[in-house]
Amino acid sequence: MPSVKIQCIEDDCLLRDLLAIRLEEVAQPRVDVLRAQDGKSGLQLARQEKPDLVVLDLKLPDMPGLEVARELSGLRPSPRVLVLTATVSEAVLNRVLYSPVHGCILKTSGDAAELLVAVRKLLSGETYFSRPVLAAMTEARKHPDHFSKILSAREVDLLPLFGYGWLNERISQHTGLTVATVRTHHQHILNKLGLHSREELMRWAMKKGFVDYSYEPCEIPAGTGE
Repeated sequence: MPSVKIQCIEDDCLLRDLLAIRLEEVAQPRVDVLRAQDGKSGLQLARQEKPDLVVLDLKLPDMPGLEVARELSGLRPSPRVLVLTATVSEAVLNRVLYSPVHGCILKTSGDAAELLVAVRKLLSGETYFSRPVLAAMTEARKHPDHFSKILSAREVDLLPLFGYGWLNERISQHTGLTVATVRTHHQHILNKLGLHSREELMRWAMKKGFVDYSYEPCEIPAGTGE
């Protein structure tokens, strides 16, 4: 039978090695564990090796873990993605709710057995979320005005940029959208969230965890269109 490839993307060297040891215990005929220390090298390795599963730290030194997850979802074949996080705060929950991941477990649980359960479930095509994560997700979805129910995927993608306080022109250059389209999205977001100004939206985005200045884009890539 062919081997199963599991990739671990984690910047902490000790934790990365410990994860690799545990991942090798997965009940498969053969498991190859690949390792990467940041998002960019992890994506490059994933494109080369085509892993079946990626165990991904949410907080990486060079880019957000969930941005890595989005790029992984565009690979063909795309790997299953299990996110590791140190907290289940509202900020983390909001990002996980609107991301292409198949599971999420807490680093702080200290339960190595749960990691193996999650990995096996994802490899079999199922999903797995730690109880605290699942409970928080269920509670959030009870609210009819939760952002995930009222904002479009494009509007959610633009939230961090509005949260950084970027002007419409800069967002236009960064995304490839026209200035008029950015302005329209901004107004729709304000209307849906019951906000009245760019400053209110910035405060909302920061409170809800959409703003992380350690990951604010510095370069403006060529636009890809609307």
